[in-house]
Amino acid sequence: MKKKIICIIPARYGSKRIPFKNIRKIGGKPMISHVIENLKKSKCFKDIFVSTDSKKIKLIAEKDGAKVPFLRRKNLSDDKTPVFEVIKDTVKRIKVKYQFDIICYIYPTAIFVKKNYIIKMLKLFIKSKADHFMVIKEFNHPIDRALHFKNKKILPLNSRKFNYGTQKLKVHYYDTGQIYFSKKKTIEKGKKLFQSKIECYEEKNDIIDIDNFTDLIRAKQKIQNSKK
Repeated sequence: MKKKIICIIPARYGSKRIPFKNIRKIGGKPMISHVIENLKKSKCFKDIFVSTDSKKIKLIAEKDGAKVPFLRRKNLSDDKTPVFEVIKDTVKRIKVKYQFDIICYIYPTAIFVKKNYIIKMLKLFIKSKADHFMVIKEFNHPIDRALHFKNKKILPLNSRKFNYGTQKLKVHYYDTGQIYFSKKKTIEKGKKLFQSKIECYEEKNDIIDIDNFTDLIRAKQKIQNSKK
């Protein structure tokens, strides 16, 4: 029996680094519109939901074909709210006439997560039988050699390992902030990413997580180059 899958886009209105980031236009349309379009093209999802605290985002999302059955509560709309709590709240509040097994969630700035990539990641998650799935990428420099400022002085973050040869240092990874999958029952039980079985896909290609204006400029350049 084919699994029924929904997707949730957490898209609050406020953003400190890039004001109104989720609906800022890039390539002629709001970022969230790119994401909804890519999700629809994948044909993987029974429904695409947007969790937002903004009437403006609600109107844009609904125009693009997503569903926004409610506005997110204020206590879940600040920059300190973990995305897991937003997804859990959405799963609890949406009303559908079908049983779904899998939840995908993707950020409204993940505009380069295209149709074929979505399909590929979903297949990997189903095959893995894990509770959660995420995309990771290796740091391009050992984090044990990181530096930081303290009292106007530059100091090693890990002085014990700072002078180790690279062959002795562990490889570390970071969350690319692109696309995630979880089992519905895992979300309902409140088991977060690292509290249950998790499967990761290591991305080797360049990833743009649009978090600041430098990322935004890179994203615009990438879209312009793709048009050329």
